[in-house]
Amino acid sequence: MKQVFAALLALLLLTLCMALVACGGETSSTPAASSAPAESSTEPDATTDPASSEAPISTAAPETTEAGDDPVVPDAYSLHIPYGKAAVDGVREEAWENAARVPVDQPKKDNPSGDVEVYASVMWDEEGLYFLFEITDPVISQTGSRGDYNLDSIYLYVCEDMETSAGSFDNFGYGVYQFALINKEQEMLPRYGIASEVENATSAYTVTETGLIIEFSYTPTIFPVAAGNELLIDFQYNDAANGTRNGALGWYNATDTNAAPYLWGMAVLLEQGKVSPES
Repeated sequence: MKQVFAALLALLLLTLCMALVACGGETSSTPAASSAPAESSTEPDATTDPASSEAPISTAAPETTEAGDDPVVPDAYSLHIPYGKAAVDGVREEAWENAARVPVDQPKKDNPSGDVEVYASVMWDEEGLYFLFEITDPVISQTGSRGDYNLDSIYLYVCEDMETSAGSFDNFGYGVYQFALINKEQEMLPRYGIASEVENATSAYTVTETGLIIEFSYTPTIFPVAAGNELLIDFQYNDAANGTRNGALGWYNATDTNAAPYLWGMAVLLEQGKVSPES
């Protein structure tokens, strides 16, 4: 009898020990909560050219409706560029009759003179792009330093790469340029961008009874000059008097933030013989 009782007691103690071991050794499968550091921003810093007299250029993207969105490139062409070739001599010739005259009339900065009018036109052929600027301005100010906006001048913006966006834009160069069109002594081709990339840059200007005519052409760096190809473009006129800029007019981008290709208008090269998409 004692042996049976001892055996039952041993079995009871063994069962109790196993239960205690099972309860004490159990671990949770849910990891403890941890605090992760916030992701750092990949937005590029603003870039400046220390040699420039202009205010620092900001590459910051404008506000968007949803976090992380790039500013949207226009979904419709703002400019249709016809096929044609012009002699770059500062004279509006018959070849320009097929190109649209785009008004550069959006106040970008301060108060340009009310009697100033500016029109831009663009053509293309296999050798490059051609630009014409017709400027009505009763006071022509051409005294200043190279590339300076404190004199009557055209700033021409060109982005040859349609893949450039708010997130990818870093600085001017490799197909992204700002040209300062003034006269041979004060022009900068380009003002921003890598000069060694630009080929066959030619300009001419003429003072007329009512203002200025400026012509410019160059061979794009990475942009294949062929019908159907697209690029981003914008025009700005700096209106000055006595060596001081009174204000600036723009075409597509009406803000004073210029150095950002995603703010410029989309243009497309038309087939030879067409002067509009419907023709």
